[in-house]
Parts: sequence; structure tokens; C-alpha cells
Amino acid sequence: MGRHGMDRKGFIRLHWSWVILGTSFITLFINYSIRIGAYPVLLPEMLKDLQLTKAQGGMIKSAYSVTYLLFSPFMGWLTDRVGGKRVISAFCLLLGSGAFLMGKAENLVTSTLFFGIVGIGAAAMWVPAATLIQKWFGMKKRGLALGIISASSGVGSGLMGLLLPAIAIEYSWRVGWSILGFAGLSLFLLNGLLLRDRPEDMNLIPWGGTLEETRENDGSSRRVGLFEILKQSQFWIIGISYFFICYGSYALMDFVVTYGRIELNIPYGIASLFISVSAFIGIPGGILMMIWSGHIGTRKSIKIIYGLMPFSILSIMAGGGHVYLLMAGVGWFGFLYGAVFPMVAACARDYFPREATGTAFGFLTFFYGAASVISPVLTGYLADVTGTFRWSFSLGAFAAMLGFLLTTFLREPQHYRKKEERVPPAALA
Repeated sequence: MGRHGMDRKGFIRLHWSWVILGTSFITLFINYSIRIGAYPVLLPEMLKDLQLTKAQGGMIKSAYSVTYLLFSPFMGWLTDRVGGKRVISAFCLLLGSGAFLMGKAENLVTSTLFFGIVGIGAAAMWVPAATLIQKWFGMKKRGLALGIISASSGVGSGLMGLLLPAIAIEYSWRVGWSILGFAGLSLFLLNGLLLRDRPEDMNLIPWGGTLEETRENDGSSRRVGLFEILKQSQFWIIGISYFFICYGSYALMDFVVTYGRIELNIPYGIASLFISVSAFIGIPGGILMMIWSGHIGTRKSIKIIYGLMPFSILSIMAGGGHVYLLMAGVGWFGFLYGAVFPMVAACARDYFPREATGTAFGFLTFFYGAASVISPVLTGYLADVTGTFRWSFSLGAFAAMLGFLLTTFLREPQHYRKKEERVPPAALA
């Protein structure tokens, strides 16, 4: 097969980049079904059955976040060294095993332990997949590709909001976890069979890319040390703003169903739809915002997304017990939320050397992990102490506003590019 996906007889075949994209989408779909969709939807039933407080429910999510936090920074580095295929395939086994064991949890200790295993597996999903995708798609197509795989979050969590309540009511919340566990384990074979680390391994160039981009993806390119990344002020601006936006997002996402069901007395089946509405609207949100970012630039795009996020959280609080107003606010939030993670992935590619995309993205994910550890416990604790989620959500909106303010200090992502251009071609050969 030739470099452009054409065989010797002249017949055009499917470019393997789309196989990579499809495999990554399925992997992330199951990953997000477990880590984002299942937890908030099944949490109210778990709290009741295991006799846990809201703060303890937050501790379960924090256990996941601690292991995710510890492992994520190194997943990007590991992907840069051994390839996304090996990393993703191996850790799918932990993702599936942890989800399956969640269906066997009997108390707070076993719940936190098993969800911690899920966190280790999940740490090797988004960062390696996003890094792999950016190698297989050309510069002008990366935004589209990242937007498509980011839609996996909306599809996964959205479907869980529709399916898991029926399973929990008809059978048990334990059955829901068990089904997702089997799905996670099946990813080992899928990724092992279909993923490839580099286009040139198949005599291809990135889809929509050029031969020059193939050369840039060559593993012989100069190695970039972690210190070279960490010493850049832009890394810390992107990272700390990412922390604040994730804190605000998860203060809402982790407890929005519990908020509707317990505080507002909305029926469980309807409250669960908050997750579905947010997730499904996040699909076009992620895709459209990433396509738009290709026209207006990463810096402007991330400022717009982060700037609108706190107002979307406040709009949900303003909806009170009015279901339609709540749905509108959740939809607005979901549209923005769907673009957050692919936008940070784009920052890793645009602001840092190409050879260190995975490493930079992995260490940026550390800030996400830190927010995920702190947010659910503090959110649940404030709700227990005050008897309402309104203070918790207000703090989340304030954190999101801080994240936006930090992005105003971002420079245009050109300083690294100029630095690379000064490196003699022989040094990159």
C-alpha cells in the first residue's frame, strides 16, 4: 500500500488513520461510560444500599482520582517511549477489572479500593489515545479528529444516563458495574489487534498531512527533557487554569444527579437525564468548538470556553426545581464541557515541542487529577454540612472563573515554534 492509502492496482483503500480513530473512539466510549457515566448515575443507589454519606460518596471518586493523578503524568511519557498501542492495551485490563469489582463492593473500603483500580486503568486511555491521534492526522485535521474522539465522552456518559437507571431499578446497580467491567476487559483484544503507533510503520503519511509531518513524527527526532517543559511559564498557566476548570466541572458533574434526586426531589429517572443531556449536547460542543479553534486559534478558543463555564454552572443553580430550566443550564454546561479536554490536548501540541506532546499532555493531566481528588470530597462535605449543594456549586463556579482569568495571561503559541525553527535540520534528522 502506498503512502496515501492506495494499493498497486490504483484502488483507494481506507486510510488506517480512520481505523485508529474508530478504535480510539470505542475505547474512550467505554472508558468514559465507566469513569464519568456510571459513577454519578449509580451513586444515589450505592449511597442508599451501602449506607454511605455524601462525603463518603465523594471519597469513592477521590480514590479513583488519586490513582489517576499518580499514573497519568507518566502515561504520556510512556507513550512517547514505547507507543500508545502497548500502553492502552495493557491498562484496559485494569480498567475492566476495577469496574467489574465495583459490582462486588460491600462497603466504603472495598468501593474506594476497586474504583482506585479503575483510576489506574483510566489513566492510560485519554492521554495516549489523544497523543496517538495527533500522530495519525495532519495539522489541519487534528482539531476535527480530537473533536470526534472527545464525543466519546458524551456518547458514553449520555447512554449511561439512559440505560443504567433502568438496569439499577430492574436488577441492581451491581449489574450495571459488572456489564461495564466485561466491556472494559474486551478492549484488550480490540486495541491489541487494530492500533498502530506511527503512520510510517505502514508506509503512510498522516491523513490530511504531508511528508514533512511524517518526518516530524519520526522517533529519531531530538528528545525533549521534562525540565524543558516544566520551566515554561505557559505550562503552569495552562495547568493551573485546567485545575480550576476541572474543579468547577466535577463539583457539578459528580453530584448533579444526586442534587436533583435528593435535594430537589426530582424522580430518579428524570434526574439521571441531566447526565444524558449534558453528555449528548457535549458531542456537537466538542466537535464544533475544536473545528472553530482551527480558525481562531487555540488561545482564543480556550479563553471563550473557560470564560463561559462559570455562568453555565450558575444557570443550573438559578433553575431551582424547574426541570426544563435545569435541563437548559445542564445543556449549556455540557456544550462547553465537551470541548475542555480536547482543547487541553491541542494546547499540549501547540505550546510544546512535537517530540514531547505525550509527556506535556500527561503532566498537564496531573492538574486534572488533583482537581478530581479535591472536588468530590469538598463538594460532598459542604453539602453535608450546609444541607444543600448550592454552596458547593457556587464554589465550583468561582473556581471556573479563576481558571478563565489565568488564561488571559496565555501568549500565542508561537514561541516554541520559533525556537524549533532555529534548530539546524541536521539536529532533527
